[in-house]
Amino acid sequence: MSDEELLSGSRDNGETAELISRYLKLVFAIARRYSRDADYEELVSDGMQALLSAISGYDCEKGSFAAFAQTCIANRMKNTVDRSAKRAARFADEDEMMEMADLSPSPEERVIARESTEEFRRGMRTELTDMERRCLEGVIMGLSYAEIAERTGEDRKSVDNAIARARAKLRRRFPKT
Repeated sequence: MSDEELLSGSRDNGETAELISRYLKLVFAIARRYSRDADYEELVSDGMQALLSAISGYDCEKGSFAAFAQTCIANRMKNTVDRSAKRAARFADEDEMMEMADLSPSPEERVIARESTEEFRRGMRTELTDMERRCLEGVIMGLSYAEIAERTGEDRKSVDNAIARARAKLRRRFPKT
C-alpha cells in the first residue's frame, strides 16, 4: 500500500506503525545532518514527534505524504537547532557576566542620580503645564500618543503638540553637557 492509501484509511495503530517504520530512516538521516549543531537524541525525539504530527495532520489534496513528512521533520529539527543555539548563547552570556566587573553604582553615584531625578521632577512641576506634564508622563510610561489622548481626553494632535512643547522646555532647562 502507498503512504496515501494508508493515510486515507481509519489511521489505526497498525497503519501508523507502518508509516513510522517507513520514515524512521528519514528521521535518523535528517537528525544526523543537524547533529553537529544540537543533541542527536533530542533531534530524533523531535523528529519522531514531527512525523506523528505529519501523520495526523496530512491532507491528501495538498501533495505527497513523503514531501510533507520530510518538510515537517526538517522544520522541527531546525527549530531544535535554533533552541539549542539560543540555550548555548544564554549560557555563554551568563558565563561572561560572571567574569565581568561589578558595574553597580557606588553610593555616591546613587545619591547623585537621586538628586538629578528630583531636580528633573522639580523642573517638570515648575516648567510644564499640567497637560504637558501628563502627556510627558504618558510617554515615559511607554504609552502611544493615541493612548495618551484617550487618557487625557484630548485629541492626538494636541497631545503631540504638548509633548513637543514639554521636550523643548526641558531641553532648555537641562541642556546636554
